[in-house]
Amino acid sequence: MRMEDVIAAAKEEDWEYVDGRIARICHDIEVQKRALQLLKDSDDNVRDLGASILGKAHIDSERFAAMRPLLRDVMIKDSNCYARYRAAFALAEHGAGKYKKKVLEVLRQAVEDPDVAEIAREYLERLK
Repeated sequence: MRMEDVIAAAKEEDWEYVDGRIARICHDIEVQKRALQLLKDSDDNVRDLGASILGKAHIDSERFAAMRPLLRDVMIKDSNCYARYRAAFALAEHGAGKYKKKVLEVLRQAVEDPDVAEIAREYLERLK
């Protein structure tokens, strides 16, 4: 399975395909590096994909510490609500650090969106 196929599916909003493949690829360090690059892509759905990959990946705390500021920027500045929500989920999953207050705020917003409400509720419970 090629990363390019997953990116193409995200661009086409084929979330069933994307969701079925993220778990298979997200633990690969090269995929994680690519996911960081995707956070800067001009396509909203590709930024969403990048944050989703990082949220589901196994990432050690030292490596994630370097990723945290970029995810924070996506979480607070991105024009796409799903990219913002997924960045907040990734931060909640791996450690929000000094951004915990903002992560909680974005998670509370995500609870209002039926597409991600359940995920947001689970993270809110974890962070309390």
